[in-house]
Amino acid sequence: MSETSDTRGQRLSRRRALKVLAGSAGAAAFPILNNPRAVLAMQGGAPRPGQAGKFLNAQQVRTLDAIAETIIPADEHSPGAHAAGVWAYIDAIVADSDENQKSVWKDGLVALDRLADEGWGKEYAECSPEQQAALLQKLSRNEDLPQTPEERFFVAVKRATIEGYYTSEIGIHQELEYKGNAALADFPGCPHEAHGKGGEL
Repeated sequence: MSETSDTRGQRLSRRRALKVLAGSAGAAAFPILNNPRAVLAMQGGAPRPGQAGKFLNAQQVRTLDAIAETIIPADEHSPGAHAAGVWAYIDAIVADSDENQKSVWKDGLVALDRLADEGWGKEYAECSPEQQAALLQKLSRNEDLPQTPEERFFVAVKRATIEGYYTSEIGIHQELEYKGNAALADFPGCPHEAHGKGGEL
């Protein structure tokens, strides 16, 4: 989405987003699993029109994909959650979760569409980027202590989006610019004079 003075403060900073993975309220709301199948699912990228997931139907996929892109949108540096296929990562994890967690996601997606309809008369995915950001901004106000089902869902979807994005090829190689491990041709010793003489600091 385009960067404006109204939305700049509403966007989740990608660099700050990494901090969410350590000690977030989302850990209790939705346990992220080490699920290789979820990572592989992202390789398909953005959803095709009308595409359903392993668990979510086409409408739910559309809403989830739009939410994820609002949280981590494309910018001048790299593509966002939509291109990374984060929706598929979340869908695969939800498909393997228990019935309680499945209900959290199904009910949360319905709630987001309902709130969008109440505010602007259309589904979340059909709202403008500014409207989408405004809705999530409202739900994020109690992020540290979510009270309503919608607020708890926001914490869960934010954390899952960040987890999925920074597990994707786009997140790792384009956003974080990770180049992979490099072999060292040699291992130079410590240049500190005392170390070279076997002394102490």
